[in-house]
Amino acid sequence: MFRNITLLLTFFALTSSLFAQSINFQPLSLEDAIIESGKTGKPVMFMAYQSTCTHCEKMINEVFPDTMVSNFYNANFINIRIDMLDQAMAKKYIQQFYLSSFPTFIIINGKAETLYQYVGEFKAAEFVKQAKLSLDPANQIPTNRRAFEANPADSTACYNYLLTLSRGRLATQSVASAYFNANNKQLEFTTSNWRILSMSVSNLDSEIFRYMLEHKADFEKVASTKKVERKFYLTAAYNLQTPATTNDTTNYFRYRNLAAKVGLPIIDSLILVTDLSVFEKNKKWDAYIQAAKSGAEKYLWNDANSLRRISDMIYDHSSDKSTLVKGANFAVRSAELKPEYFNNLSAAKIYFKLGYNDLSKKYAQQAIAEGKKKNMNTVEANKILEELGG
Repeated sequence: MFRNITLLLTFFALTSSLFAQSINFQPLSLEDAIIESGKTGKPVMFMAYQSTCTHCEKMINEVFPDTMVSNFYNANFINIRIDMLDQAMAKKYIQQFYLSSFPTFIIINGKAETLYQYVGEFKAAEFVKQAKLSLDPANQIPTNRRAFEANPADSTACYNYLLTLSRGRLATQSVASAYFNANNKQLEFTTSNWRILSMSVSNLDSEIFRYMLEHKADFEKVASTKKVERKFYLTAAYNLQTPATTNDTTNYFRYRNLAAKVGLPIIDSLILVTDLSVFEKNKKWDAYIQAAKSGAEKYLWNDANSLRRISDMIYDHSSDKSTLVKGANFAVRSAELKPEYFNNLSAAKIYFKLGYNDLSKKYAQQAIAEGKKKNMNTVEANKILEELGG
């Protein structure tokens, strides 16, 4: 009996220890947590997450139970977390905190000011490091905002403010514009100015981006051609992909025209891929086929998957012989790059539609051979062979 009680007490002690080794998220609303912060002086650590997010799950299951993490966060913060899959919560907080990915960790004081924000999956040591940085006023958003607003022409103040914003993936374009204007729209071509522009400018349709483009060669001298072109590409991608994803065609084509003026092959390739996606989504098949015919060989000639998809779209939506021949060329190239079942099948189908029976038979046989290697269902290729008389 005594032995059983001892074992039971040991079990409860171990269980309590395990539970202690995790961040203590309190069952409070953000508003109530801020009130509590005002009373205790402890800032709030607000975790915005989604219960389906693998990065969030890894933080909860692997990082939060780390003793170093739990001890520091429990000692220094009022910890709360809110699932952004809850539509009401998402509507309430996503715009307020510029939430774009999860998990996002937001440090807030008792006056409801965002002091610090950081985003993503962290190892335990780095997660504690971010928490420590957040408690130092020198790293906090309000401190750096005030320093910048006191002297918006100063590159150091601007960079420090942008750094605090960038950690939390917060909006930076307005800061860059204020800095640009404070310097009479004439920036020196220095490494520090390039770093400021690189981490802050995000709008193709802005005066400051046009300045960067106009002085591309000057900035390449202090950075590098690779870094400058990479920045232009990322800016174009951000401006194009957001309206393309939401099917906002008005803004998509406005930004598309601006992106095309940059004149970089890597951006032209991005435009083609995004054009094809937008045209397909809106069933604009004539525009899709024209874009594919004019750009696929130049920009997608080594992309087997894209070439096969274009071939399939041409097969489905065109009866023009010259267009079908072009589509067959795309399918053949796809099969050359990746001799897989579906790539060969695409060539067999489009040659069959053209009436090029020998070529259709050849690629159908190749499709079947490739399919059998992976125990795939080759019924579609078999059907083409049957219709061709074996």
